[in-house]
Amino acid sequence: MQVALKPSDLPHRQDSGLAMAERALSGAPQVALLIDKQSLSRECVGALLATHLPEWAFQFAESIRDIPEIGESPGAFLVILHTHAASLSSPEVASEIHAITEATPEAHLVILSDIGEAAEVRIAMQAGARGYVPADLPFAQAAAAIRFVGDGGTFIPACVLAAASAPQRTLQAHPMDGEGDTIHFPRRQLEVLERLRQGKQNKIIAHELNMSEGTVKVHIRLLMKKLKASNRTQVALLTSNMQM
Repeated sequence: MQVALKPSDLPHRQDSGLAMAERALSGAPQVALLIDKQSLSRECVGALLATHLPEWAFQFAESIRDIPEIGESPGAFLVILHTHAASLSSPEVASEIHAITEATPEAHLVILSDIGEAAEVRIAMQAGARGYVPADLPFAQAAAAIRFVGDGGTFIPACVLAAASAPQRTLQAHPMDGEGDTIHFPRRQLEVLERLRQGKQNKIIAHELNMSEGTVKVHIRLLMKKLKASNRTQVALLTSNMQM
């Protein structure tokens, strides 16, 4: 694995704010770090970000821990963590976020995630993130959101805010063994579940709900996890007697 970030690329931690201002005035691009454990995604997303945000000098790493010298340097001014479909509450992701905030305390952290749920946004903000960008946003909008955070703003997508204000519904799930558990489903998961029960394909669900097919798959995986189902057919069977 190759890591492009070098200690010499980074200003000294104790006067990083002054260094940021000096670099901005000089016209030199500021350092941005993309952290993504998937090599192909890291390279492709990194290339797009570098094209859309030329004012930032993008560097790439699989983990903040792959840059041992960063503990003696301030790190990047902008850090983008691509978590894919992993929840921010998972031990691996939570540990990575903690390591990022410890190593680069003055950096503006952006979470790029396949999960567009209010609960994930709350976790991100509590962990110190300044932005949360769902992966189903058009790339131009995602890049604009990242630029906004890099300039000192805070970004939460409107769709997530709307979902947060919408009431959750509680449904009674009846697994095959006959025992019942009360399960809470966010609005978007309910919308996916309703169409899944109708036998619709992921691409049809994605079109009807104006989301990417990848996001539909994430919602289905979360439904499977909540219902302890091994496939989408079991999800439909386990929820067949639920009132939508």
